[in-house]
Amino acid sequence: MQDGFPYLDILIFGVIAIFLIFRLKNILGTKTDFEESSLNEKKQDKQNSNVFSLKSNKNTMVDPEIDKIKKVDADFNTVNFLNGSKTFFEMVLKGFVSGDLDNVKGYIKPSVLKSFKTAINDRNKESETLIIDLKSFEENKISSSIITKTTIKISVVFETLQVKALMDKKEKIIDGDANNEMLVKDEWIFEKKINDQNNNWTLIETKSF
Repeated sequence: MQDGFPYLDILIFGVIAIFLIFRLKNILGTKTDFEESSLNEKKQDKQNSNVFSLKSNKNTMVDPEIDKIKKVDADFNTVNFLNGSKTFFEMVLKGFVSGDLDNVKGYIKPSVLKSFKTAINDRNKESETLIIDLKSFEENKISSSIITKTTIKISVVFETLQVKALMDKKEKIIDGDANNEMLVKDEWIFEKKINDQNNNWTLIETKSF
């Protein structure tokens, strides 16, 4: 006899999935920009995931850039945007590691999503496993912005402490270091249309340094 109640498990996981999708909608598609959120409040199921939760960190910003944004979007909230961008960063990274980006694909430019999926498929073909342990955000700031007549583009720099390793099918490390932390710097560019009723931010480009 199997332990537990399989139908109850299915119901529970269904409720969790709906909760995560609803939470992401709040983050990327509200009139207060990215919805303010705390990573410590999220208790996600870590089964089948090699990404660990983040600790608290500091947010920074470039004041002239904020002034530029507020001239065309008076409701822009810097704190909410940066907190939401961190949550989204973690969700995308978890999806990239697990190979499941369904919960975030609606907020990623198709060409960027394609590059993520190509990397995932290449990894799966080689039976490789990616492990990322996110220790903390060391910095999270708006580095620049571009304003046009129809769009706002915001570049966000993430500096995180990570333990990152890629293993082959025999669980031998072929890249990275599973024992030591490294400082990783990424720049993600978000875009939204001015006066768009949906007010959604979309990830349109990623860079690693």
